[in-house]
Amino acid sequence: MNLFKIWVNHNKKDSFVNQLRRKRFATQQQVIESLLQKKDHIKILDIGGEIGFWKHVGWENKNCTIYLLNLASVPQPEPTPGFIQITGNALSLPFNEGEFDLIFSNSVIEHVGSYENQMLFAKEAMRVCDKYIIQTPSLWFPLEPHSLIPFFQFIPHAFRAIFIMYFNINYFPKQNNYKDALTTSRSTIMFTKKRFKSIFPEATIQVEKLFGIPKSYTAIKI
Repeated sequence: MNLFKIWVNHNKKDSFVNQLRRKRFATQQQVIESLLQKKDHIKILDIGGEIGFWKHVGWENKNCTIYLLNLASVPQPEPTPGFIQITGNALSLPFNEGEFDLIFSNSVIEHVGSYENQMLFAKEAMRVCDKYIIQTPSLWFPLEPHSLIPFFQFIPHAFRAIFIMYFNINYFPKQNNYKDALTTSRSTIMFTKKRFKSIFPEATIQVEKLFGIPKSYTAIKI
């Protein structure tokens, strides 16, 4: 387990997972740069975003302001130019239609708790902007990225909840009773490519593979 945690350490700039992110982001950055060719300044809404992600992928651009939306404010040691923290819910974005030049989101949509909420997430994102880059892990990759347990995503929630009652399983914290453990388990629902495409029908779905196996999907519409 410790080896897996080192492998997916998001806070370590040169961890394997951040190396993959930088590689994936290189293509996405070209999309963002293309938007900057049309406007002097653009506004990006990053749903569930953190400044650390942008720093680790090597982002630098003075002609762009990135709004980081989270359910609760994320403490920062000092203000970072080019970033604005926003408190809000992705299922009811506190913005007007077309207010942003681009929606960005990395590994968030699988955490909103239900199929219905995932569809609402997509609907709200597309309401605020018709251009988006939204990524999610693939259901089919053997190492489940939230638990760091191989094939954990295929265990029925009814059984996963039993484990969550007795153990802290990385992203899934230990719960005191079965009801809360079941809610925690159901809070994360991963995607196949087909289902991801179904809620972003106008997008191109980019498939990131590792060892020939789908690791993540990114819905891109520009």
